Amino acid sequence: MAAGGHVVWFKRDLRTRDHEPLQRALQSASHAGGKVLLLQVFEPGLLAHPTTSSRHVRFQWECGDDIQFTLKQESWGLTFHRVHAPVLDVLDHLRQTVGVAAIHSHEETGVLWTFDRDKKVAQWCHAHGVLWHEVSQAGVQRRRTSRAGWVEAWHVNMARPWANPDLESWRASEGREAEVVWPAAWTLQEAPSVAHGADLNGAGPFQPGGERSGHAYLKSFLKEGRIHTYQKHISKPEFSRKSCSRLSPYLAWGAMTIRQVYQALESTSQGRNHHAFGSRLRWHCHFIQKFESEHALEWRNVNRAYDALPVHRNPEWLARWKEGATGVPLVDACMRAVRETGYLNFRMRAMLVSFLTHHMNHAWQDGVEHLARCFLDFEPGIHYSQFQMQAGVTGINTVRIYNPVKQGQEQDPEGNFVRSWVPELESVPSEWIHAPWTAPPMEAAMGGWASEAYPDPMLDLTEAARAARERMWAFRKRPDVKAEGRRILARHVVPPRAQTKGRMREL
Repeated sequence: MAAGGHVVWFKRDLRTRDHEPLQRALQSASHAGGKVLLLQVFEPGLLAHPTTSSRHVRFQWECGDDIQFTLKQESWGLTFHRVHAPVLDVLDHLRQTVGVAAIHSHEETGVLWTFDRDKKVAQWCHAHGVLWHEVSQAGVQRRRTSRAGWVEAWHVNMARPWANPDLESWRASEGREAEVVWPAAWTLQEAPSVAHGADLNGAGPFQPGGERSGHAYLKSFLKEGRIHTYQKHISKPEFSRKSCSRLSPYLAWGAMTIRQVYQALESTSQGRNHHAFGSRLRWHCHFIQKFESEHALEWRNVNRAYDALPVHRNPEWLARWKEGATGVPLVDACMRAVRETGYLNFRMRAMLVSFLTHHMNHAWQDGVEHLARCFLDFEPGIHYSQFQMQAGVTGINTVRIYNPVKQGQEQDPEGNFVRSWVPELESVPSEWIHAPWTAPPMEAAMGGWASEAYPDPMLDLTEAARAARERMWAFRKRPDVKAEGRRILARHVVPPRAQTKGRMREL
């Protein structure tokens, strides 16, 4: 690569449109006559991270396939390079063989591992005189110390034109892509394997990765009518699979941007479903911004006073929760569904966390990595922030202790979702489907659905919920919890005076 060469490092931004690093790299190379190399690195350290699962890697690989398809179809004269190696080794190889003048990438709000990796890349760039142009992801603002003006800046960002590559200028320039020969051990013909023993291999169906698939989902949601039942079905585990947007994996891995979705929403006729979905887009960025501002949320309580909260650890209970074998039908159906397909609607995710931390009285850290591996749309900024909020350890949010029997009766009244994922209960009447242990034994025997195939609940739901309420509400009144709560409000909450009509206060 000549002195003016530019590497576009794709991380959680696996697309070709609204991609400012790609746009800037092509512009710079076109004007200066330099070379460009498009690069995705599957890093052994990240493949070994406990939040990584094969469904994530497969989705990223499919996104890369889609980028390659786009490059070929639109005749860009560019190749999408995919290698399996530590990124610093990759950069050293490029520097020594073809030369690197600049790296272009998005800022990544990731786990501590990627944060530390990026700091090492910055040191490498400084040591070798390589410019690193990092661009913020739409909706997230690095180095903020308060939320004053955040909502206004978010709306300005959402209204900006897409950062699309200038293809005509690139094609007309003399610049061509950089040619590089990779070590044979780094080359990939298929998605690499996860390098830890806690991987999940669900049967699917999983949503397909790629920019084109993401925009197809967006079209079917906004233009083909799925949004019209958005609010009605958002909390229902079965119907939400169709009525919710299903865009979250594409946003999490960068196959599309919040700005693209927001502008598509704004261009459609408005209604209560549209407004509800629009608030979720800002909600999405709000939680990533919280994590960007306080990344220690990954491993410790945001409200440090909750470090003293007494918790229980029962390895058998934890294993049964992870496997979907707690004896509580809706809990087990939700866990089995998300393990197999990578998808579960928001309310049911919250219920799983509530059951773990409240009924089971486990620390949220005991389950946070397992569900990260389950969720196809694992987004660190949302995942850790929401996990703590649902666990009730923020000190500023309402403590929500979900009753899984009541949730089942309200959100899956006929028990169809439960039966589809817990076939042991297939013949149980709807009246008893969410609490089969409460049915009179004679009725169960006469109905022919008395069975030992499905266990009784591993704990007393009523007693566990009572103990959780007493524990959580008593702790919330502590002076140190309240003091930490004031710090959190000052750092992470949009000031009331900065709110405008239709924009809710965001915690």
